[in-house]
Amino acid sequence: MGMVINTNLSALNTYNQLNKNNGLMNSSLEKLSSGYRINSAADDAAGLAISEKMRGQIRGLDQASANAQDAISLVQTAEGALDESTSILQRMRELAVQASTDTLTDDDRTAVQDEMTQLTSELNRIGNTTEFNTKNLLKGDGQTNLTATKLVTDGTLGVGTGNTAGKTDYTQATQTATVGTAAAAGDTATFTINGESLKVTFTASGSGTADNTGYEVTANSASVAIDGTPTAATTAAGLGSALQEMINANSTLKGNYTVTVTGDAVAITAVKTDDGGTLDGAKGNIAAATASGTIALTGATASVGTTTYTQATKAIDFTSLEETDAATTDANIKALVGTGLTINGTQIEFYNADDGAYTGSAIGVNISTALAAGSYTDKADELVKNIVAQVGTKIDGVVLSQDATTASKLVITAGSDSLGEAGNSITVKDGGVQEAFKATFQIGANTGQTMSLSINDMRSQALLVSSTASGSSVTVKDNDGNDVTATYKAVSEVTDGTSDTNTEYALDVSSADKATAAISVIDAATSTVSAERSKLGAVQNRLEHTINNLTTSSENLTSAESRIRDVDMASEMAEYTKLSTLNQAATAMLAQANQLPQQVLSLLQ
Repeated sequence: MGMVINTNLSALNTYNQLNKNNGLMNSSLEKLSSGYRINSAADDAAGLAISEKMRGQIRGLDQASANAQDAISLVQTAEGALDESTSILQRMRELAVQASTDTLTDDDRTAVQDEMTQLTSELNRIGNTTEFNTKNLLKGDGQTNLTATKLVTDGTLGVGTGNTAGKTDYTQATQTATVGTAAAAGDTATFTINGESLKVTFTASGSGTADNTGYEVTANSASVAIDGTPTAATTAAGLGSALQEMINANSTLKGNYTVTVTGDAVAITAVKTDDGGTLDGAKGNIAAATASGTIALTGATASVGTTTYTQATKAIDFTSLEETDAATTDANIKALVGTGLTINGTQIEFYNADDGAYTGSAIGVNISTALAAGSYTDKADELVKNIVAQVGTKIDGVVLSQDATTASKLVITAGSDSLGEAGNSITVKDGGVQEAFKATFQIGANTGQTMSLSINDMRSQALLVSSTASGSSVTVKDNDGNDVTATYKAVSEVTDGTSDTNTEYALDVSSADKATAAISVIDAATSTVSAERSKLGAVQNRLEHTINNLTTSSENLTSAESRIRDVDMASEMAEYTKLSTLNQAATAMLAQANQLPQQVLSLLQ
């Protein structure tokens, strides 16, 4: 290369190398100072995307672990409160046992009753005030518990005269097939019963059919031997016997159908059962099919079985709301606001639309139109009319109507779909049914990774150790499985534990017999609380395992993310040392390269 002064290529090349080294050294300094291999997307685009996804999952796992720890705290709070409830129930049982002995006087039992009442109130206080982060844990959902109207008597439609919901008449389904002619060897007859095809074949005597019985059954087929000169009657007798044997040998048909023979008529009858019997796959129908060349049968359709039901009804009388003047009647109706009743688990709550729209979770019934009714004698009638109109058909299997004779009576009737099946009764309860407290815990890093917890109402009424009905009773099973009926006091002295506004009735231990019965109720309450505590303990154990798993997953994922994101300090320091040395060398060489054009001056001198 010639000697030039306008272009110093050596200096330019050295300068470019110096800039490159400076860039690499600055990047190395950034890694060493931050500890990260990836400080921007340019450092590793794919690695950045992968590591950010991992970071999100790691933070989700860590938060899920914190959520599980909070859930354990909630569970421990509830279980700790129930531990005290158990202690109270144990003391109540001790008192009931004490009151069961006749060594106590009436005054002694009065003292026992006083402590029983106070302990029952304390059960309510624990249930009403146990909270975690302002959430009530032991009083159910805390929203749908309605105050009783004191106009409704709790009961179940299906028990007692006038309230029977069930079958009152039943006719069995029967098919009668008439044999038209005597059978000949080779003739067949096929019956279809509940989808099972039963075939009878007539054979000549001595053809292998058992002589002593006249027929031989194999699964759904039978052979009937013809002995002597057959007639329609003897053919029907052999046919009926063979059918009954096949039915008895069939697991589907056995016990459900009987065969009877009268002359030349063979009758198949569905045995009287709760479902009415099923013939040929449909209730009340049976087919007797014949094919070409077989014995002649007539009467292929059965008489259809019928079932008659009596609808269950219950009347709630609102007449007591009406007084002798409109003002007092209005006051009674206004007092219904916030109260309600429960029919088959569905709640109905009264509200006044003049105060705003209904915002509760029950079916709201507006009382304002009843207040606006002209005559005080019409106000209760209008209220019942509102209930019927606003509830409508919202309760499955229940029909509400206004009594045709007394318009202030609400008639509750079982709908057609509630009839005829065992257990299909209608329950009516004054006030609301307290549902369980429910919580869902996010215990995973992703959507849908949750677990649920429910804690039932653990207050005295839910545990059956108190009642809202004066002098009422409750029936439970004792340790031997026998029914035991305990009663409640006629004076309401049990409070909610925080105020004396709402009162209930305690278990009555005023006599030895009543105290003995109370023991079984308290035992049942203790079992209920223990079962709830057991459930909470199981949930806590599960959550502890959940935390262990989340911690391990977070640790392993963090390790994987570190391999992508973090810098190896030792390796990077070696790289930095190299780059620093190269940078110093490049700087020195640039100075040398800048001196090369000076050599041209020696030629010009």
